[in-house]
Amino acid sequence: MNGLTKLTVTLLAALGLTACNSDSDTDTIDFTSLQAVHASSDAPLANVWINDEAALEGVDYGVGSGYVSLREGMNSVQVDVQLPGGETTTVIPKTTLELDSDLKYTAFVVGSAVAGSATPVEPLIVTRSDDAMADPNSLDVQVVHAAAGVPEVNVFVTEPGADLMTASPVATLDYKGFTDVINIPNGDYQIRLALSTDTTNTPVFDSGPVSLTANSELTVAAINKGGSVSESPVKLLVLDGTGSSTILSVGDSFGARDGVGLSELRVGHLVDGAPNVDVLLDGNTVLSDVMFKDISDYLPVAAMSYNASVIADGVADPIINADISLESGKTYSVYAVGMVSPSIAIEPLVVTDVRRAVATSAILNVTHAASNPAAASVDVYLTTTQDISESDPAIADFAYKQSVQNIYVAAGDYYVTVTAPGDKTPVIGPAMLLPLEDGIIYQAIAIDENGGFGLLVK
Repeated sequence: MNGLTKLTVTLLAALGLTACNSDSDTDTIDFTSLQAVHASSDAPLANVWINDEAALEGVDYGVGSGYVSLREGMNSVQVDVQLPGGETTTVIPKTTLELDSDLKYTAFVVGSAVAGSATPVEPLIVTRSDDAMADPNSLDVQVVHAAAGVPEVNVFVTEPGADLMTASPVATLDYKGFTDVINIPNGDYQIRLALSTDTTNTPVFDSGPVSLTANSELTVAAINKGGSVSESPVKLLVLDGTGSSTILSVGDSFGARDGVGLSELRVGHLVDGAPNVDVLLDGNTVLSDVMFKDISDYLPVAAMSYNASVIADGVADPIINADISLESGKTYSVYAVGMVSPSIAIEPLVVTDVRRAVATSAILNVTHAASNPAAASVDVYLTTTQDISESDPAIADFAYKQSVQNIYVAAGDYYVTVTAPGDKTPVIGPAMLLPLEDGIIYQAIAIDENGGFGLLVK
């Protein structure tokens, strides 16, 4: 955490804030505004305390807080980050700071948390005047390049469909650069980014048509796509002063997908005793001859609704025929689960997977796909030895078809043991996992196998 401590000092200096112990009173109280943005794509979740109150908890990558109104002058701020095992550590100790009421502050944390990165984690402080120009016919926009590793870009904000070869960029920004506040008429726009070295202005990001409303004061930041699925290296984080939203890239420039975004999808055959199967989306075969315990690689697909069907060798009718809806930027696993026995139906289990790795720990995603009624609900233990007698379950009362995502785990060797709830007798394991490494995402899936139970680790 030494690097994070150094970041604390740098952040305070960059804000132009100094510790202050004065007890003097003022005749009037003015207020300032501060919002925080998690823009380091491989850093863990964060907790923010302001004036001893838990202002923000579990802030994920690509999330902005919205402005917090604070008294001008002295305020205390503390920031913790979340570690494996539910622990936290303070990276910005409680510090009394003096803030200026004439400015609004947006504090980004940008860069990569990987040791030795060419773009290390550091603060990026963006300020704007407290006086807005937005009115019933216009809005204020400030654009920020907060995407580590992405070179200088031209920023185009045009009417939808405008030819970029005849358009002029509103700004040219390198990493950590930002514009002044720009006042523009409200209406429909298309935001596109092109590398400044590209004379053809081919977009590396395309928002598609977006509606920008009057009287808004927006900060629009290009950040790394993180765990989002996109053929663009960036996504846009839009801060409106109350919170944040994300715009992912769409458009024919990214795989001719008719203006829709991308998803990722993988398929697993987890029905013990069932024959090999073919998997179809809207009648088109995407996987053939899939065997029990086979899990495909993630496949890029257009983000839309599909009819998914699973055809077993030698069986006339589909054993699964279901509609699924895939959202832009998200990653899904679709598992065939159940039993060949007619008493337990074979059905699809759709899991939305976490795909954002963090540099400070391994991430474990766990899915209960064992349909045997004997394991309808289980306790899952994650231990460094085979002995669970003195351990509490990492996941208690874990029910069939549930999935728990984004468990932070310290790097090392572990055993997984699965028991009946409140029992210490293993029904799976102790099974040794692969050695877990920081910055890697692991998937552990409990399945039916040979009349008992098994564990798949991907």
